[in-house]
Amino acid sequence: MTPVRAFSLSLAALLVVLAGCGSSPKTVTKAQYQTEIERVGADLSDAGSQVGKLRDIASFNQSVENFQEHLRDASKKLKGLKPPANTQDVNKQLAGSFHDVADELEPVKDARRESIVEAGKALTKVAKSQTVKDGRAAIQRLKELGYDTSELHPF
Repeated sequence: MTPVRAFSLSLAALLVVLAGCGSSPKTVTKAQYQTEIERVGADLSDAGSQVGKLRDIASFNQSVENFQEHLRDASKKLKGLKPPANTQDVNKQLAGSFHDVADELEPVKDARRESIVEAGKALTKVAKSQTVKDGRAAIQRLKELGYDTSELHPF
């Protein structure tokens, strides 16, 4: 096999693999979606509850980073679902809020390097952000649609 042919075959195989990576969201029932938001909520509650428990800079920032990772994972999980039609927009809003809050937490780590007081101020700023308000609105809308949102309280 010539090097050009081998490269072409490798490139074709790579394109097939990459095409599979962009698969469409998984269609789920209301009950399946309920289960997933409970899982996501419980996971985020656990990760979020660790923020601030340890006050030294390294441990505090590690807990923030861990929470950011869990928020991004939650966003990906929700984006990978196609819930019932009346829930799709709110699911998109919630997933976006999780992702954006993760980004908004980045300055909290910088603030902690200055002082615990500055970190507290930065966390308060995130808690009052439009992104968090949008996340709360999405959770409220899910509740109005008949979902149990008691596990979704990272906001």
